[in-house]
Amino acid sequence: MLAVCVLVSLATILCVWRFLWGRSRYVRLLNRIPGSKGWPIIGNSLELQVNLAEFLQLVHREWSSKYGNIYRGWAGTRSVVCIASPELMEPILNSQELITKAQEYSYLSQWLGSSMFLTTGSRWKCRRRLLTSAFHFQILESFIDIFNEQSALLVNDFIDADRQNPHGDVNVYSILTQSALDIICDSSMGRQVRKREQTADYLRCVSRITQIVMERAVKPWLHSDFLFNLSGLGRENRRCVKILHDFTNQVIRDRKSALGGAETSLTSVDDVPQKRRLAFLDLLIQASENGAKLSDEDIREEVDTFMFAGHDTTATAMGWFLYCVARHPQEQQLLSDEMDDIFGDSQRMCTTQDVSRMKHLECCIKETLRLYPSIPGVMRTLTREVQIGEYRLPAGVSVALLIYGMHHNPSVYAEPEAFRPERFVAEHSAGRHPYAFIPFSAGPRNCIGQKYAILELKVVLSHLIRKFVFSVADGRKRIDAASEIVLKPVDGINLIVTARSG
Repeated sequence: MLAVCVLVSLATILCVWRFLWGRSRYVRLLNRIPGSKGWPIIGNSLELQVNLAEFLQLVHREWSSKYGNIYRGWAGTRSVVCIASPELMEPILNSQELITKAQEYSYLSQWLGSSMFLTTGSRWKCRRRLLTSAFHFQILESFIDIFNEQSALLVNDFIDADRQNPHGDVNVYSILTQSALDIICDSSMGRQVRKREQTADYLRCVSRITQIVMERAVKPWLHSDFLFNLSGLGRENRRCVKILHDFTNQVIRDRKSALGGAETSLTSVDDVPQKRRLAFLDLLIQASENGAKLSDEDIREEVDTFMFAGHDTTATAMGWFLYCVARHPQEQQLLSDEMDDIFGDSQRMCTTQDVSRMKHLECCIKETLRLYPSIPGVMRTLTREVQIGEYRLPAGVSVALLIYGMHHNPSVYAEPEAFRPERFVAEHSAGRHPYAFIPFSAGPRNCIGQKYAILELKVVLSHLIRKFVFSVADGRKRIDAASEIVLKPVDGINLIVTARSG
């Protein structure tokens, strides 16, 4: 009888709570927004138990098409409002106040700690101000040599892969991922990494930990840190974090050792000598003032963030670019012609002046990033009520800005599935909403490294276009994209790689 009484009491309490919660202002405001009704307690969680490729299409395409450019879904008692048009995104992206990352990002905190990527308020502003100097144009220009050197190594990797598969295709994505990690280690961390055994576990754990975050986000029973840490996913997450931290700590130790244990003596970026390579990590070590302003843990958090964001997103962008031009040989021929106009028969390295002439390459990169934005969406938690279109969004709700969905929105881009680089020629993009193309987000929390990324993409891809022709195998089906924080190809990107003649 006691057990029955306890169960009845709990059921009564739950029913009363559900009744009151359902009539709260928070719920009433959200239920005015269209969206899938879901089930009591678990919301839309069952509908979201799909693989990550299906998740991307469901959230960014199917529900946007069905419910409109703004809709809401429920994950347990937590709601997420999804937005897929530039006009509706603008009030949030423009705001200097609405910069708080959504709770879902906290699932990365075991790995990235309180880095600039995850924090908000005064701490975020301080870190942002400090790290902005790492992307001064003089420092970016000093990376050109590194991009060229690493591109030459990448070309050799492609040649070796083609020799090993003379009659088959090559998984270009895995090669590009390794190269992108080498580039970020060399340019931003001051350390060259070419030993594959050093990086295999790192790359595996980065991939896995981003999958775990997505799995956790759609399973309400794992939102609790306590329950997650007890789960198998939680244990796997901790193993991955240890491997990632060990790798980064070694990078920091190596750089400090290379600097002789002393702080750099540069007082500003204007002091950077012409051939001096000032790494991002150098600036952090300098700013730490022997731990007075940045502890070793603070440095590791920022290095972890830049290692992740600096290689995973660019590798993905390069992979999707090669896939797009392989499927559109006429665009690839225009790119080859552009490279011939710039370099002729010369085998010389790329310069900043060359980069400024790569107009068609820039359009192709932008169109690739429209179709396959490296980060498919960003999320914020509203710290106050906000009017978005005809709806009032309550404080505390998570808002997902669907970059992938908006880039594929037919009301924003005609024939959104078509690869058309001419969309980004000046006369065709004039009058387009400023937030219609945001692969690096926008506003005060835009990607701090976007100029670095574009420069790297142009230099590396120009080397590949000069040396190879890329094509898809006959009958190969279209490659699906999966949402793993970064928009990754399912099962890699396999292309036929052929050396250019002449």
